[in-house]
Amino acid sequence: VVRQVAQELESVAQSLGVPYEAKNKYKVSALPVEHSQSVATSPNDPNRWQPTSSELMNLERILMVQEESSFCNRLLTACCGCANLRSLELHFAVDPHSGDAFVVKRPFKCGGWLCCPLTMNVFEAQDGNLTLIGRVKEDFDGYCGKCLQCCCLCTFYHDVETVKQDQPDQFEKAYTVRVNNACCGRVNNCCGATCCKNDQVFDILDKQGNLAAHIQKTYGPGPGAFCRCCYMFNNYVLKFPTESTPSERMLILT
Repeated sequence: VVRQVAQELESVAQSLGVPYEAKNKYKVSALPVEHSQSVATSPNDPNRWQPTSSELMNLERILMVQEESSFCNRLLTACCGCANLRSLELHFAVDPHSGDAFVVKRPFKCGGWLCCPLTMNVFEAQDGNLTLIGRVKEDFDGYCGKCLQCCCLCTFYHDVETVKQDQPDQFEKAYTVRVNNACCGRVNNCCGATCCKNDQVFDILDKQGNLAAHIQKTYGPGPGAFCRCCYMFNNYVLKFPTESTPSERMLILT
């Protein structure tokens, strides 16, 4: 379960038209055992877990995630309307004093529609040394078809790629995350994860393009939920593919 920490200063600034973007923070928690089989397969799945804001807040943290980026970087990209493309690092740690367990590095890129796909490189941290374990990259193979899906179907693809053991400078695809924000995909996600509709469901596909698992983006009703939704502070519930390795799970989490 991943819950983005609300940034009150960012919300106030954006309400006043100030192009301010704070460093993102996230809390990662284990999926409660009693809900391990309750990740939604569709927005209207009758067996899905629909956690409240209080339930999400009260989950025990197993990892904390902190963005590192410069103020000028965030300000400039926010002024240009592309804050979501900014270069950044994400530091995954058990607690503030334990040091990094994983580090994610994302350089600035314009996006796959301009032939510069966004890429997040994931490193395992041990004794201060970083070892590349894989990356998550926008999938724009079959450029025209993917652009058509982005523009007309609001559907986006991200490849989860691991480093080849015998060729550390090469990658191989393990999974693909398919994100559909409208009504034209496998499920109708229109207006999902809002007060109008509690959930959206995204698909994790295996190498053959078959469904392997799901990611549930959930509203989390309760105090402050509407404001969190308006300012896009999101909540995610996911169950990893059964045959995924620890490294692949970390990449999916990214």
